[in-house]
Amino acid sequence: MLSQRNTTASWTLRSVLLAAIPLAAANPLNFAFPSSATSPVPFVASVDPAFIEETLQKARRYMPSIDLLDAAESNAGWLEGPPRENMTALAGFWAEEYEWFQTQDEINNNLSHYAVTIPSGAHYEHPIPLHFVHERSAAEDAIPLLLLHGWPSTHLEWSKVIGPLVAPTDTAAQAFHVVAPDLPGFGFSPAPMYSGLGARQMGAAFDQLMRQLWYSSYGVISTDLGWYVGLFLTDLVPDSIIGHLSDFWIIPPNATDLERLAQNQTTEQETRYITALRAWKSNHFGYATVHAQLPLALGQALTDTPVGFAGWVWELMHIVGDGYAYSLDEVITSAMMLFIQGTWGKLRAYKEALKDGENLPITKVPTGATQWGFPNGDFKDIQYFYDVPRDWLERLVNLVYLSTHEGGGHFPALSQPELWVQDVQMFFGNLTNKT
Repeated sequence: MLSQRNTTASWTLRSVLLAAIPLAAANPLNFAFPSSATSPVPFVASVDPAFIEETLQKARRYMPSIDLLDAAESNAGWLEGPPRENMTALAGFWAEEYEWFQTQDEINNNLSHYAVTIPSGAHYEHPIPLHFVHERSAAEDAIPLLLLHGWPSTHLEWSKVIGPLVAPTDTAAQAFHVVAPDLPGFGFSPAPMYSGLGARQMGAAFDQLMRQLWYSSYGVISTDLGWYVGLFLTDLVPDSIIGHLSDFWIIPPNATDLERLAQNQTTEQETRYITALRAWKSNHFGYATVHAQLPLALGQALTDTPVGFAGWVWELMHIVGDGYAYSLDEVITSAMMLFIQGTWGKLRAYKEALKDGENLPITKVPTGATQWGFPNGDFKDIQYFYDVPRDWLERLVNLVYLSTHEGGGHFPALSQPELWVQDVQMFFGNLTNKT
């Protein structure tokens, strides 16, 4: 009898596993995408319930790593990653309380979603399917605005600012028509199926998207990986870009700067920026190196563990969040938006983008920089990571606006949405002489 029960259970498990194979093979995205749409069509996020149930089962079986007995010192501030206590709480909340379909309803109901497939871009001769949010303003002088997120984000990074940009409470403030795509491989934009889709190619695809929406000239907001895309856009179609504003800037010191540093001739701002940049690359940049060098190996390691992948994402959010208190719900949603269609595609974006980043274009397009410090986080070594000197910024761009904030970290559109929106309105309002 015992042998019969074991045989029956074995066949039942095998049947479940075999039944899941055709589903995965038929739709590796785990959601429906209108891949044949060559012009924008409405999009409704609808993730396969079987995938969500499988994800919950994996969350219930998550096995956290142990902590060292001296973890309070060796892993202070999450120096090596999220502690066991945090990961255990995350897995428990995910398994017992998190409701993806409630989140999905909020995504669908709060913004207007569309999908399109761009045929190719900047010598990338393959289709580029894109999901994007498009919200039009009622203001007659509204400026079309392309929002470009980075890692580990999706269009949800802009969830607190899209409304105020489209319909500002101050009628004298500049309003915008907002277009917020998910980068390829992120969120609901399917990952590329061929290599070669770098920042320049993405930029060409997004320009085609804006033209399909009848925006022949538009502004660009960028951050993180989107910053690379934004810079190449200003090089590809400079006459189409009204202005480019970014809250993310990494300008490395040149040989002269390093010589002046060695001779104690750099300014206080230059010295602290170089020190913070070195600390970032020495102590906190390991994730990007792995993304760029071993994206497939990392993707394979994380693709079967949603909680483990969330921990990978959470570690960086914690380091650069400037003390922003992410809820477990926010962490899981951020991870889910990157996990649904698999992990590899967005990890590999670093390999292509950083390759392009070795030769950033110098642009004459009117450019704005907002800088957000890290005074509230655990790592004081990167407190001035974004405090790039003005004349260093001017080596790369036509800087016409600079705004510096003591705090805010890497995600100011989430942590400081009102100040962030004010900078956007001020920058573009000045370009159009709006008072």
